[in-house]
Amino acid sequence: MSKKYNFKKALWYSVEHLTAIIFGLLSVILVARLFGPENLGKLSLVQATSAMAMFLVVLGLDHIVVRDLARKPNDFEFISTVFITQMIGWCIYAVVVFIVLFLLQEQIFSADMLVIFISVVIATYFNRATVIKYYFQAINQPRLIAISALASRVIALLYLAFALINDFEYEFVLLFLPFQAMTQFFILFAGYLQREKSAFKFLYNFNRSKKILREALPLIGSAILFPVFMQADILLISALLSSTEVGIYSAATRLISQFVFLGHIITMTFYLALSRRIESNSEDKDLFMSGLIKILFIFAFMMSLTTFLFSDFIIALLYGDKFLGAGDILSIITWNWVIMFPAALYSRLLVILGLAKYEFIKSVVVATLSLTLNFLLIPIWGIKGAALVSLFSYFIADFAIYACFTKTRPLFLLATKSILGLVVSPKKSYKNILYTIGSK
Repeated sequence: MSKKYNFKKALWYSVEHLTAIIFGLLSVILVARLFGPENLGKLSLVQATSAMAMFLVVLGLDHIVVRDLARKPNDFEFISTVFITQMIGWCIYAVVVFIVLFLLQEQIFSADMLVIFISVVIATYFNRATVIKYYFQAINQPRLIAISALASRVIALLYLAFALINDFEYEFVLLFLPFQAMTQFFILFAGYLQREKSAFKFLYNFNRSKKILREALPLIGSAILFPVFMQADILLISALLSSTEVGIYSAATRLISQFVFLGHIITMTFYLALSRRIESNSEDKDLFMSGLIKILFIFAFMMSLTTFLFSDFIIALLYGDKFLGAGDILSIITWNWVIMFPAALYSRLLVILGLAKYEFIKSVVVATLSLTLNFLLIPIWGIKGAALVSLFSYFIADFAIYACFTKTRPLFLLATKSILGLVVSPKKSYKNILYTIGSK
């Protein structure tokens, strides 16, 4: 695998996520500027509730599906079994989200909230129950993923422009979200059928479904708890403060989530090489992983520092004066990237190494910590308190906690040594990075 090959693959992987950024800037941010923080707060509440129940759709299968399809990409029965299993989970998810929203806010039965709810749950299915996209990731063919992302987002933006020009109500403007997700899914599905040159048949294997769900149980447990510390801030701000403050806080957090893809792009670019080294117990696997950790950390640090210095300007440019105060939040949570980028690698390593149960254990600890701190600090420091809790929670969940377990401690030590090496031995680190980039 040459440097040129790796770079080309990385570019294709980045297209989907780069278009997601542009799509976010031209859609959600544009809508937020026009409709204000209160309306953004409504959408954020539904999306936060949706995220809390997302485990019912994903079912902890994402990393497992990529791993298994990388080993046997033409397993048609496996693909259709995962497809149907996630569809069943999505139906349960939709009911759960509706009930929770009703308990939080009785106005869920109002026309605008119902339309927002429908838009979010449909977009969630086609964005997250994406076994077909996992198939193309597993065979390391990101080209169609990129094309589908670009085409679907152009179509969604055309609808958005039409809706805004014709003065659609806020909730109907938001229909661009499910339009985009559905379009991308069907383009990928058509590409899969063309590649396999066969009619798609639903061959549901109950025993295989049980087997993969049994393996995914620790990841499902983690997926249940992980959103607690990711979304508890939004829900508690909604309960303790106002919709306007929910909107201001969400404006900053959305920018952070928009760029998390970079960690996943870099990791997926080297995923096959990483997987092969670990499975064969290659002598250079630690050297390879160390270089990858350094690459992830450097990208994250540079982005965090730049955003920290220009946070107020970024918020004013993207959202306008209505979101005054979001710059202070952005300057705090931008440092989440330093933890989140390398975490894209750590999570996949746990699955490859058969240590997925630690995802669940760390989620129990961090979810409890996050809920407690948010409940204590939001009434005192408001949304700044929530931002500080977010930063601390990510540090514990995706780095420090690995030091607490014997089997994950080597990963913690390797990560610590790799990051410190950037300061202590920059020349050696530079050679290490070049080695990883040029490795097959």
